[in-house]
Amino acid sequence: MRALTDDELELVHGGVGIVGAGIGAAIGAGGAAVSGGNLGQIVGAGILGGVSGFFGGIATSGYATGISRGLFSLFSIETGIMSGAAGS
Repeated sequence: MRALTDDELELVHGGVGIVGAGIGAAIGAGGAAVSGGNLGQIVGAGILGGVSGFFGGIATSGYATGISRGLFSLFSIETGIMSGAAGS
């Protein structure tokens, strides 16, 4: 198996904005629903998952470099953890 080039990564990384937020929201809300969360937990996990996906998309795109990529990655991880906590 070979490593992807930068151009290939841009094609498959999940997108910035709506696409990344949609994926994150679906994963957050789906995880909360599967674990038996109530409506508030599902909505909260979906919102935080959307925020995580949005910033994760920016971090993995060509728009962020250096320190900003690290900060977007950390924010994405932080909100992803919060999404898991909201869903439990």
